[in-house]
Amino acid sequence: MNNVYVTYLLPALIIVACVIGALVVRHRRIRRTAAFEHSHRIAGESLTPAPTDPAAEQAWRRLHEPELEAWLSAHEERLDRASADGFANAGEVLDPAGLETTDRLDIAVAAHPNPLRRAELSSLLAAARSTLGAIAQADYTRARHHHLVYRDYKESWRRLEPDGENGAGG
Repeated sequence: MNNVYVTYLLPALIIVACVIGALVVRHRRIRRTAAFEHSHRIAGESLTPAPTDPAAEQAWRRLHEPELEAWLSAHEERLDRASADGFANAGEVLDPAGLETTDRLDIAVAAHPNPLRRAELSSLLAAARSTLGAIAQADYTRARHHHLVYRDYKESWRRLEPDGENGAGG
């Protein structure tokens, strides 16, 4: 009986294991290839954004940049006040005062002529608001993460030249 296992059953089990392994590898490769082709098809069909008129960006900056800068300063001042006492009074940081300013700022961001900059500014505001929300929940690890995202977007915004030339290309 032992000889039958070694002669017939063991080689059959090895062959079955190899076939199963080959089928699993083939299935993964097919899925990976299909996902790769699908993503390239989507990327190929997506329209590239039209270049933004530099004059439109300059006009947007003249109209809305002071309000954006004031909001950013107020946001950082609120964070400084909250961190000064070790976040003991986090509710004070989230006072609802200035909501009309944020509504105007949302409208201003939505009006930005460059879609890429509009998305960056929206992300900047979302990260700032998420930071405050995480502080209110006393989730300081998440607040730190959101604040780092906020700082990255803010730095990206500040690197732009005032004449708007960098806005069209990214």
